Amino acid sequence: MIAGLLLAAGRSKRFGADKLLAKLRGKAVIRWSAEALAAGVDELYVVLPPAADTMTQALARLDARFVVNLSRDEGMGSSIRAGVAAMPAETEAIVIALGDQPLADPTVVDAVIAKWRADGSSAVTTRYDDGQGHPVLLARDSFALLSALRGDVGARAVLESLGARVSEVRVESPMPVDVDTPEALREVEMSLR
Repeated sequence: MIAGLLLAAGRSKRFGADKLLAKLRGKAVIRWSAEALAAGVDELYVVLPPAADTMTQALARLDARFVVNLSRDEGMGSSIRAGVAAMPAETEAIVIALGDQPLADPTVVDAVIAKWRADGSSAVTTRYDDGQGHPVLLARDSFALLSALRGDVGARAVLESLGARVSEVRVESPMPVDVDTPEALREVEMSLR
């Protein structure tokens, strides 16, 4: 089983409000991101902060399991740890994506999974025209390393420690925009016209 792990427990400090609930063409940003990830995985897990009823409502009727990150103030590492801890025993790999990337491409999720199935690497990263980004796939043999993450760090340190056991999918486009500010949301809105 391939699980999607959508990280959505951040504080939205630069946005001034909860960026994941901001509307984009009448749909919450998190909904766009969740649908893109869900399209390619067997099960979707969404890591949320405590008391995230509005967020779960934004994801209504989407087949998702919710994981509450009680340690969200520790940063992204705590969200990854919470998500990995929630994975059932039959999980072969997880695909990590960000809740604030509404223009994430479901075909990139498919490509990352296909690459992993083809070469059996411990991880698969995504290389866009402007750098490394999400989604990132990590196989079960890296779950212990993910569970040890501390602080406001993502999986980069884990990927570096895996060295040659990491494969890469090349995407001939820029990374999807992170909706970190109202200006970024306007940029995303303009790109949809």
